[in-house]
Amino acid sequence: MFSERLWDLLKAYINEAIDAALEERGFTKQEQQSAQSQQKRYKSPFEEFQENYEKFKKYQQQSNYYQNSYQNSYKSTSQSNDQEAKYYAWLELPYGSSFEDIKKSYKALMKKYHPDNFHNNETKRQTAEKLSQKLNEAYQYFEKKYSKK
Repeated sequence: MFSERLWDLLKAYINEAIDAALEERGFTKQEQQSAQSQQKRYKSPFEEFQENYEKFKKYQQQSNYYQNSYQNSYKSTSQSNDQEAKYYAWLELPYGSSFEDIKKSYKALMKKYHPDNFHNNETKRQTAEKLSQKLNEAYQYFEKKYSKK
């Protein structure tokens, strides 16, 4: 609401400045009006948004076919990459790290989050158990991938 009002004020100020400049150069109001009618009609920001949104929806509908075919043809590859990315995130490593980095991170995180460290607090211990299970799952995946076991 405020931005539309500000936009209208700026537009009015600019139009007044243009009118004054044209009058100084000898143009009449009729000549100005005919020139303005030949120009493209002004669209409000909301109308521009609607127009762009309609274009976007058409683009989405057209590209859905290509997206679906791409997803179906590479589904197994993308699932394994997603799973691998998830395992890297669990181990707090960038995607594509070496096995040595994976092993260091696994050991450091297990030392930090091992359930035995939280024997006094039951909720923290349960959370640590879940986290250590995830870390073990990720580490086993990478052991198999790099044939270290």
